[in-house]
Amino acid sequence: MMRLLIVLSFFFAATCQADSKLNYSTVKGAGDVPLTVVTSGSSERPAIIFIHGIGQSHYSFHKQLNSELADDFYLVAFDLRGHGSSGKPWDTEAYMHSETWAQDLEAVISATQARNPVIVAWSYGTLVLLDYIRQHDTSKIAGVVLSGSLGALRPYTLPSKDDPNTAEFLHIRQLQLSPDPRDQVAAIERMVGWLTTKPAPQSEQNVFKAIATMFPVYARSAMYSRTLDNQDLLDTIIKLPILLAMGADDNAGMLKDAELLSQTYPNVCLSVYSGAGHSVFYEQPTRFNTELRRFAAQAADFNSCLVSGDK
Repeated sequence: MMRLLIVLSFFFAATCQADSKLNYSTVKGAGDVPLTVVTSGSSERPAIIFIHGIGQSHYSFHKQLNSELADDFYLVAFDLRGHGSSGKPWDTEAYMHSETWAQDLEAVISATQARNPVIVAWSYGTLVLLDYIRQHDTSKIAGVVLSGSLGALRPYTLPSKDDPNTAEFLHIRQLQLSPDPRDQVAAIERMVGWLTTKPAPQSEQNVFKAIATMFPVYARSAMYSRTLDNQDLLDTIIKLPILLAMGADDNAGMLKDAELLSQTYPNVCLSVYSGAGHSVFYEQPTRFNTELRRFAAQAADFNSCLVSGDK
């Protein structure tokens, strides 16, 4: 298994280095854990930071990092601890505390000199963002984009028991935490298919699968074991302009909660992507990048909805 991880690490590094527009560095996070950071564009421009989801890496946002967004913004992404090319502490305590995740993000912001960034957080990355806000409030953030999750601002609910995806989801969760590598591979095969509504090109699926195998089971288990409830932070985060970018084919319960938030709070805008699932920024990058550009450029305007999606 270790030999496989080494091979995949070289493969992943070679894939990353193939794009000359991206600049890679290493930043020390909490406990001096090395975090792989990638930037695109000039640091003199307004900053946008991207936080990926569990089991993936900064590569999830390559359609943003390699886009024309870099002409007008300073784009920053990084591999969460335990993920991609970042360090993978053996101690499970290194993955279980809000302070740890907040320190990692703070280290990235400081090292890259990303001033008052807009933060785009996807799936589990929304929880990392809320960890940061819990520890550091919102004073250094211009706005946030939540995608694929609401960061436990609302209670998480699985699809109904009648939905066949529920049983499949719970089964995959068991496979993910199994010590048997055959179970882990089976889980990766299924989860990569769930990232998008329509299958990604095979070459892309291969990269996503390779990245997923670099994420240790013990780290996943620790991250799953966290008690997550950020409803107490709702009054704090809604002081910021917020864009909810959600796929129409993602969790229906989450979509209802997103609609409720957008209808209740004037700072919250909802954009629903028809024909997209969990990864709208990957599935419909032209629309997402256009909406992100508009949102980031006008993040200080707390009272206007800046996108054309459903409100």
